[in-house]
Amino acid sequence: MNVLDWILLAIRWAHALGAVAWVGGGIFYLMVLRPAFQRRDPGQETHRAIGEEFRGLVNTAIIVLVVTGAILTASRLTLDTVTLPYVAVLVVKVALALYMMAVMRFRRPSGGGHDEPGIMTKGASLRAAATGPTALLALGVIIFGLADVLGYLFENSLAS
Repeated sequence: MNVLDWILLAIRWAHALGAVAWVGGGIFYLMVLRPAFQRRDPGQETHRAIGEEFRGLVNTAIIVLVVTGAILTASRLTLDTVTLPYVAVLVVKVALALYMMAVMRFRRPSGGGHDEPGIMTKGASLRAAATGPTALLALGVIIFGLADVLGYLFENSLAS
Protein backbone atom coordinates (compact mmCIF):
# COMPACT_ATOMS: atom_id res chain seq x y z
CA MET A 1 0.00 0.00 0.00
CA ASN A 2 1.27 3.43 -0.87
CA VAL A 3 0.68 6.68 1.01
CA LEU A 4 -2.43 7.57 -1.03
CA ASP A 5 -3.99 4.21 -0.17
CA TRP A 6 -3.43 4.87 3.54
CA ILE A 7 -4.95 8.35 3.22
CA LEU A 8 -8.02 6.96 1.42
CA LEU A 9 -8.33 4.27 4.08
CA ALA A 10 -8.33 6.94 6.81
CA ILE A 11 -10.93 8.94 4.86
CA ARG A 12 -13.10 5.82 4.45
CA TRP A 13 -12.78 5.19 8.19
CA ALA A 14 -13.79 8.79 9.03
CA HIS A 15 -16.76 8.50 6.65
CA ALA A 16 -17.92 5.28 8.31
CA LEU A 17 -17.43 6.77 11.78
CA GLY A 18 -19.56 9.80 10.84
CA ALA A 19 -22.31 7.49 9.58
CA VAL A 20 -22.16 5.34 12.71
CA ALA A 21 -22.36 8.43 14.94
CA TRP A 22 -25.37 9.69 12.98
CA VAL A 23 -27.31 6.41 12.87
CA GLY A 24 -26.23 5.35 16.36
CA GLY A 25 -27.31 8.70 17.76
CA GLY A 26 -30.68 8.31 16.07
CA ILE A 27 -31.14 4.82 17.48
CA PHE A 28 -30.18 6.01 20.98
CA TYR A 29 -32.62 8.92 20.74
CA LEU A 30 -35.56 6.83 19.52
CA MET A 31 -35.04 3.72 21.62
CA VAL A 32 -33.63 5.12 24.87
CA LEU A 33 -33.85 8.86 25.34
CA ARG A 34 -37.33 9.63 24.00
CA PRO A 35 -39.02 6.75 25.90
CA ALA A 36 -37.21 7.76 29.09
CA PHE A 37 -38.38 11.35 28.71
CA GLN A 38 -41.94 10.22 28.07
CA ARG A 39 -41.92 8.31 31.38
CA ARG A 40 -40.34 11.13 33.37
CA ASP A 41 -40.04 14.68 32.10
CA PRO A 42 -36.69 16.05 33.36
CA GLY A 43 -37.62 19.62 32.47
CA GLN A 44 -37.19 22.13 29.69
CA GLU A 45 -33.57 22.99 30.55
CA THR A 46 -32.46 19.35 30.26
CA HIS A 47 -34.24 18.94 26.92
CA ARG A 48 -32.58 22.09 25.60
CA ALA A 49 -29.10 21.02 26.78
CA ILE A 50 -29.43 17.56 25.23
CA GLY A 51 -30.75 19.08 22.00
CA GLU A 52 -27.78 21.44 21.78
CA GLU A 53 -25.28 18.63 22.37
CA PHE A 54 -26.98 16.33 19.86
CA ARG A 55 -27.11 19.13 17.28
CA GLY A 56 -23.33 19.52 17.72
CA LEU A 57 -22.87 15.81 17.01
CA VAL A 58 -25.15 16.00 13.96
CA ASN A 59 -23.42 19.09 12.57
CA THR A 60 -20.00 17.47 12.99
CA ALA A 61 -21.24 14.27 11.34
CA ILE A 62 -22.66 16.29 8.42
CA ILE A 63 -19.35 18.06 7.84
CA VAL A 64 -17.35 14.82 8.06
CA LEU A 65 -19.77 12.96 5.78
CA VAL A 66 -19.87 15.69 3.13
CA VAL A 67 -16.10 16.21 2.98
CA THR A 68 -15.13 12.53 3.11
CA GLY A 69 -18.01 11.53 0.82
CA ALA A 70 -16.91 14.03 -1.83
CA ILE A 71 -13.33 12.73 -1.70
CA LEU A 72 -14.39 9.08 -1.84
CA THR A 73 -16.82 9.76 -4.69
CA ALA A 74 -14.15 11.54 -6.72
CA SER A 75 -11.71 8.72 -5.99
CA ARG A 76 -14.10 5.98 -7.13
CA LEU A 77 -15.57 7.79 -10.14
CA THR A 78 -12.13 8.38 -11.65
CA LEU A 79 -11.47 4.63 -11.91
CA ASP A 80 -12.04 2.82 -15.21
CA THR A 81 -13.89 -0.02 -13.48
CA VAL A 82 -16.88 2.08 -12.38
CA THR A 83 -20.16 0.70 -13.74
CA LEU A 84 -23.55 2.26 -14.49
CA PRO A 85 -25.26 0.36 -11.63
CA TYR A 86 -22.59 1.70 -9.26
CA VAL A 87 -23.27 5.28 -10.40
CA ALA A 88 -27.04 4.78 -10.12
CA VAL A 89 -26.82 3.48 -6.54
CA LEU A 90 -24.37 6.25 -5.67
CA VAL A 91 -26.77 8.91 -6.99
CA VAL A 92 -29.62 7.47 -4.90
CA LYS A 93 -27.38 7.31 -1.81
CA VAL A 94 -26.17 10.89 -2.23
CA ALA A 95 -29.70 12.21 -2.89
CA LEU A 96 -31.09 10.51 0.23
CA ALA A 97 -28.15 11.71 2.32
CA LEU A 98 -28.54 15.30 1.11
CA TYR A 99 -32.27 15.19 1.89
CA MET A 100 -31.59 13.82 5.36
CA MET A 101 -28.90 16.41 6.05
CA ALA A 102 -31.08 19.28 4.80
CA VAL A 103 -33.93 18.19 7.06
CA MET A 104 -31.61 18.05 10.07
CA ARG A 105 -29.92 21.33 9.22
CA PHE A 106 -33.13 23.33 8.78
CA ARG A 107 -35.30 21.55 11.31
CA ARG A 108 -36.89 23.77 13.92
CA PRO A 109 -36.67 22.38 17.42
CA SER A 110 -40.03 21.41 18.86
CA GLY A 111 -41.04 22.48 22.31
CA GLY A 112 -39.00 20.27 24.62
CA GLY A 113 -39.22 17.15 22.49
CA HIS A 114 -42.95 16.60 22.93
CA ASP A 115 -45.56 16.78 20.23
CA GLU A 116 -47.49 20.02 20.22
CA PRO A 117 -51.09 19.62 21.30
CA GLY A 118 -53.81 20.21 18.77
CA ILE A 119 -55.03 18.80 15.50
CA MET A 120 -52.57 18.46 12.64
CA THR A 121 -53.66 18.96 9.07
CA LYS A 122 -53.03 16.15 6.59
CA GLY A 123 -50.16 18.12 5.00
CA ALA A 124 -48.57 18.83 8.36
CA SER A 125 -48.96 15.19 9.32
CA LEU A 126 -47.27 14.01 6.10
CA ARG A 127 -44.47 16.56 6.56
CA ALA A 128 -43.94 15.39 10.14
CA ALA A 129 -43.82 11.76 8.97
CA ALA A 130 -41.26 12.57 6.24
CA THR A 131 -39.03 14.69 8.48
CA GLY A 132 -39.49 13.13 11.91
CA PRO A 133 -36.83 11.26 13.85
CA THR A 134 -38.13 7.83 12.84
CA ALA A 135 -38.09 8.72 9.12
CA LEU A 136 -34.59 10.16 9.39
CA LEU A 137 -33.33 7.07 11.20
CA ALA A 138 -34.90 4.83 8.55
CA LEU A 139 -33.18 6.87 5.83
CA GLY A 140 -29.88 6.61 7.68
CA VAL A 141 -30.21 2.82 7.84
CA ILE A 142 -31.10 2.67 4.13
CA ILE A 143 -28.10 4.86 3.26
CA PHE A 144 -25.90 2.64 5.41
CA GLY A 145 -27.17 -0.38 3.44
CA LEU A 146 -26.57 1.38 0.11
CA ALA A 147 -22.93 1.80 1.15
CA ASP A 148 -22.68 -2.00 1.35
CA VAL A 149 -24.33 -2.32 -2.06
CA LEU A 150 -21.74 0.11 -3.46
CA GLY A 151 -18.93 -1.95 -1.94
CA TYR A 152 -20.35 -5.11 -3.49
CA LEU A 153 -20.73 -3.46 -6.92
CA PHE A 154 -17.22 -2.06 -6.74
CA GLU A 155 -15.68 -5.42 -5.79
CA ASN A 156 -17.59 -7.13 -8.62
CA SER A 157 -16.35 -4.57 -11.13
CA LEU A 158 -12.77 -5.28 -10.01
CA ALA A 159 -13.28 -9.02 -10.39
CA SER A 160 -14.58 -8.74 -13.96
